[in-house]
Amino acid sequence: MPRQGLMAASGVVLARTRMGESGLWLTLFLKGEGLLRASAPGAESGHVRFGGGTEPFVWGTFQLHKGRAGGICLSGVDIADDMLPLRKRPRALYMAVRWARLIKRFLPSDYPADTLLANLYWNMRLLSAPSVPPAAAEWRFLWRWLEDWGLAPDLNRCARCGRVPDVPDRVMWTEDGLLCADCGQNTQGSRPSFTGKELGLLLRTAARDGESVARAFEKDESLKKNEALFALAARCAEGLLYEK
Repeated sequence: MPRQGLMAASGVVLARTRMGESGLWLTLFLKGEGLLRASAPGAESGHVRFGGGTEPFVWGTFQLHKGRAGGICLSGVDIADDMLPLRKRPRALYMAVRWARLIKRFLPSDYPADTLLANLYWNMRLLSAPSVPPAAAEWRFLWRWLEDWGLAPDLNRCARCGRVPDVPDRVMWTEDGLLCADCGQNTQGSRPSFTGKELGLLLRTAARDGESVARAFEKDESLKKNEALFALAARCAEGLLYEK
């Protein structure tokens, strides 16, 4: 962000709160800038119109002005994607709110994180897909975040002995990585566990592009039966963010 003057950057509105009687405070996540807090005076009064550009989870190009005192003010928005389909799915909208809170918690202000921004966009698009359970999109979003930050454990082998699990084998999820049945016998029952087949599905879902994931769920209705699996894996992945 320049010390003073005008700028434009693409990104998303993560959250907003009221500012006085007619203004808003916006939390923006922008390409090349990271998290910024910007004011939008008069946004609620009807005198200043941003065309819906101050709604949470709206993506676009934001015109900003930084004053002499350092405050950042929104002057205009060119909307690129209003994420309307996502807003029509209550569970998907709830998931997007969770992601926004996690980003605000773990991403420092003014720290560019363009890979995370792209990850957020494409998985919000996946949340909008009627065929995809929201938990599957959340798992994909969180796992890719962990990989980007170097926090993802190896899900292909035991963290202690290096054994590659067979399809029917059940392995334990720990903060250090997966443990096979032999290495994790003392933790059995106290840790989430997955079979080799379940891990394969999780990794394929995380590795494929969003359109391929959506097509897979459209083509194979049985994949939707794994929503509990995706939800458990997402909680495990989220836990690694807190342990970083």
